[in-house]
Amino acid sequence: MEELEKSFKSLTKVLLGKELGGLHAYANWLEENVRMSTEQKSVVSGKPIYLPYFSFFQATKSRLVNLEESGELSKKHLDEKDVGNLTPSNAQKMLAPISTYCPIVGHGQTMNVEKTSLYGESSFCYLADGAVKSKYCAYCLWPRESEHVYGCDFIFSSRFCLKCYKSENLTRCFEVSHSNSCSDCYFCHNCDNLQECMFCFNTKSLRYAIANVEIGREEYIRIKKIVLEEIVSRIEANRRFEYNIFNVGCLKSRIESA
Repeated sequence: MEELEKSFKSLTKVLLGKELGGLHAYANWLEENVRMSTEQKSVVSGKPIYLPYFSFFQATKSRLVNLEESGELSKKHLDEKDVGNLTPSNAQKMLAPISTYCPIVGHGQTMNVEKTSLYGESSFCYLADGAVKSKYCAYCLWPRESEHVYGCDFIFSSRFCLKCYKSENLTRCFEVSHSNSCSDCYFCHNCDNLQECMFCFNTKSLRYAIANVEIGREEYIRIKKIVLEEIVSRIEANRRFEYNIFNVGCLKSRIESA
């Protein structure tokens, strides 16, 4: 989508200091640490259907149909004689002719939502299951009331976030997890009310901090520039950045052996 591409460029310009074009070229990286839906096929038409990650959908993957097909299939039924013989032990076999499943659930006004099965009142979403009252989201799981978020998993009430996880009220954050009410943060975990911070863990109410130590605005900006230049350089070279909030604190040998 052209609108998603523009949004991704704006996001990376704001977060990383440089536009990264070609959203789909970064798909493998954006999907890392995100519980993505999987592409399946309709048992009726063979058309692609995107099955949400949630475990209760997995047992249905061999019996999937899309919305249009499910309407037609509703006309199928068992004969009255067969209904009388139905028991829990033979149900799987007897219900096979009618037991198809549609994983698509949408509600409210939506616009330009693609390859997404669970959504409501959202627009410009791509591979973003659970998108609710959100816009400009891609390669995500459950972006709720969020805008311009990419490669995120359980991101609520947030905006301009890249590769963030299980967090709420984030603004302009990159690789932040399990945090709340943080802005302009990079590689932070289990934090609350941080502003302009990097590599902080299990802390709160800091500003211009690196590794849980406040160092002042001037020094913070100097170091941030160096860090972002390296991140952008590696992303452009490899279409991904090998470090994330879950492995950045690990020894290299441990990462390679995991």
